[in-house]
Amino acid sequence: MRRYEEPYYGKRYLYDIEKKTLHDLLNEKPECQIDSIDKELIDMYSSLNEAALLLDHPFYYPCPHCMKKDE
Repeated sequence: MRRYEEPYYGKRYLYDIEKKTLHDLLNEKPECQIDSIDKELIDMYSSLNEAALLLDHPFYYPCPHCMKKDE
């Protein structure tokens, strides 16, 4: 679910800095626990192109709940 208040600003992809996890808010699941992430520890991205460097970095992980690839 997209959120439009600070720090989300309507962007789709949320990066949890503490857990080094990227979430897709359009596919958010209860297991993502987005509301429990400290707002100070959030970076937001409009597209995967913006977040591509995160996904390619070995210390960043796509969320297993909302970023699952279709099999």
